Amino acid sequence: MGSIEEKGGEWRAEEAIAGNRGALEALRELIIYPFVYAHLAKKLGLKWPRGLLLYGPPGTGKTSLVQAVVRESDAHLTLINAYSVHKAHAGESEKSLREAFSQAYSYASSGKPSVIFIDEIDAICPRRDNRKEQESRVVGQLLTLMDGSKTSSKPLPHVVVVASTNRVDAIDPALRRPGRFDTEIEVSVPTVEERLKILELYSRNLKLVDNVDLKAIATSCNGYVGADLEALCREAARLAHRRLSNDAKELTLTMEDFENAKSEVGPSITRGVTKELSIVTWDDIGGLKDLKRKLQQAVEWPIKHANSFARLGISPIRGVLLHGPPGCSKTTLAKAAAHAAQASFFSLSGAELYSKYVGEGEALLRRTFQKARLAAPSVLFFDEADAIAPKRHGGNSSGNVTVGERLLSTLLTEMDGLELATGIIVLAATNRPHAIDAALLRPGRFDLVLYVPPPDAEGRREILRIHTRKMKLGTDVDLDLMAERTDLFTGADLQGLCREAGMAALREDIAADAVYDRHFQIARASLRPSLTRSMVEEYSQLKLQGGG
Repeated sequence: MGSIEEKGGEWRAEEAIAGNRGALEALRELIIYPFVYAHLAKKLGLKWPRGLLLYGPPGTGKTSLVQAVVRESDAHLTLINAYSVHKAHAGESEKSLREAFSQAYSYASSGKPSVIFIDEIDAICPRRDNRKEQESRVVGQLLTLMDGSKTSSKPLPHVVVVASTNRVDAIDPALRRPGRFDTEIEVSVPTVEERLKILELYSRNLKLVDNVDLKAIATSCNGYVGADLEALCREAARLAHRRLSNDAKELTLTMEDFENAKSEVGPSITRGVTKELSIVTWDDIGGLKDLKRKLQQAVEWPIKHANSFARLGISPIRGVLLHGPPGCSKTTLAKAAAHAAQASFFSLSGAELYSKYVGEGEALLRRTFQKARLAAPSVLFFDEADAIAPKRHGGNSSGNVTVGERLLSTLLTEMDGLELATGIIVLAATNRPHAIDAALLRPGRFDLVLYVPPPDAEGRREILRIHTRKMKLGTDVDLDLMAERTDLFTGADLQGLCREAGMAALREDIAADAVYDRHFQIARASLRPSLTRSMVEEYSQLKLQGGG
């Protein structure tokens, strides 16, 4: 049959967009093929499809794809959106739909492609369950228009309907069947290779210095959609212009411009449920060498050496549970693991998931997993895991399902779904491992359970050095001795000790230029460790019972 690449005009859609090859070809087949291969279709008795639904996160280029193929095929575009359809008076919305279809048919009668593009169709045609009467009428009108005239013997001109949505499940199901939207194409978050092509596209008119490595930028921009990458290039150009000197002849962009732009432009799909890419490193955590090594192998290796795992047929660990006393760096360890793996870091706590509205916590949980898949490689971190996945009690005779049980059920379902995903790992932290439901502590869910102990003397020495590295210390400060005198202090306690020593120096003299041993002694006398010997023994017993 030949490739459509050989047909059409000189301008190509690839000049305006990059990536999403599958969606691009599907649009060409829908819009251009019925005209290029009209004679062959008639000979074979082939009926062309009339509808295509594009779905995916915002900013992935759904609208741009349609506009590019419309321009390439010299088609007529009729745009329908919520603003043009939703009218105040009864019957006006349906009338505007009829007029749009009439306009498209009129143009198609001249023998050229005619495309009706319905943007954000979920806002125009939501599910009709318990919806307003007007919305039900609009859905019914669109169904009628898409079905066309079944009684007329006169063949209708070929008009195609393309729709886009960010919420495919919110559309009325009657639209999602053959004869209406025959095909559904996902326009997803671009891969590394696609991100590189998009960056090349948006930077083609920019002057880049030799050290700008677009491939490295593309690799570090996991989770970025096309709109984000366009904004990144624009922000990098803005930063370059800001530092442009008066005698400079042309604007040039450096690698530093792109790095600085990344701090301003993040992946839009992760807004609302994620922190920025973690900046905590392993060097920010004192001690715990063996634990850091195990986390590195569980989190960093499967992401950075995915090919090696696949070659040997090794299934990566899906979940790691960190348990131990409060203040012992469980959250910091999770952030450092995400940073080392160059992964997006998603964080949720029990407090965020418990809502007064039924189902809201479960919806947030599902949404977070979905965004983590889109932004992979990613680390999902659940703080206070005992609140999110509490142990179920069989004595609930009332039959009422608690919020905790609903959250647990959702979490189990989502974690089981990760078997088909790549580059996603779940980390969780708790002070009460015995309160977590046993269903989570099985292979395939939390495969690895690790105990995070209070720091020993060597660990305390490293922690004190970390928290005083930006502090000017007097010559009489002996951190080794201070580490010996802070038994039962957690990492958080030691951070507080260093801060209090600095405050003691300022209280003594607001113009102080160093912190001396006497200030540490004052701070040590005013602070008590968070842990007691009996608490440490209790947590050690939990370690023996729970593993890790």
